[in-house]
Amino acid sequence: MSDQHYLFNPIQFKEFGYKFYKGEDFYYRYQLSKKLFWKNIYIPFGPNCKIKQGFLNFIEHINKIKFGRITIDLPMIYCRERKDEVINILKDNRYKKIPYIHQDEETIIFSKDNFKVISKLRNKIKHGYNKSKIVIKKELTENEFKELYNIYLNSSKNIGFKPKKIDIFKKMSESCLVSLAFSKDNNMMGFVFGYLFNVCARDFSEKDNSKILLIMFTAQTDLGKKNRIGHAMHYNLFEKSFQEYNIDVIDFHGASRTKKRPYVSFKKEFSSNFCQLPGSFTKRY
Repeated sequence: MSDQHYLFNPIQFKEFGYKFYKGEDFYYRYQLSKKLFWKNIYIPFGPNCKIKQGFLNFIEHINKIKFGRITIDLPMIYCRERKDEVINILKDNRYKKIPYIHQDEETIIFSKDNFKVISKLRNKIKHGYNKSKIVIKKELTENEFKELYNIYLNSSKNIGFKPKKIDIFKKMSESCLVSLAFSKDNNMMGFVFGYLFNVCARDFSEKDNSKILLIMFTAQTDLGKKNRIGHAMHYNLFEKSFQEYNIDVIDFHGASRTKKRPYVSFKKEFSSNFCQLPGSFTKRY
């Protein structure tokens, strides 16, 4: 069987928390709120389906829910034909398209052919290289994994963000590509954690079955921030992805120009190829 997915986003892994349902050829995470008999069900970037029949099974499953509203934020779909197919199935089942409320409605995507680095960005990358030693890994040692997660915890605390559990990183490490930055005395100063999966991406690649690198997490120590290693960590990961790991498409996983996200300006330095996600869809039952 092909390793390609029909619809996929790692945020749907049960390790990310909230409620979880697994059906025949599909699964999804969801948030549930109730008021008497009324239920509000929210599905972020889901469901995950290996094949088209899995998505049809998902629709049949949720059509059985009564007395509630279901909202589905679709994940990025990298093939126009498939995107149209998914949207038409939802519309045929009386789902109405609405704006993304919680998630970014756009992301930044680039391939090897359109990955260009301007001189101003190259200077920032060079500075990071001078201050660090960067390695790219598909597998982490136990000590590297612990260091990485501790950096993530401290970074989350500093910005007032509730951190994800370590189980999420363990799950994603099953198919990852990670950039690790070390100081000259071999202390880890930061990381960029990407997840690898395969989908049809005809809009961005000539291959029907394309390998996607989805950037999921990044964090730095105080020393990493002081040494301004962020651009070098990302660039090294992107360059090696295309040159050594046969990655077809890199997705920055969110870059809304309407929600005033602070990270958009950084991501935009690498590419201005903003791409719209397929949409959020809702229905009352």
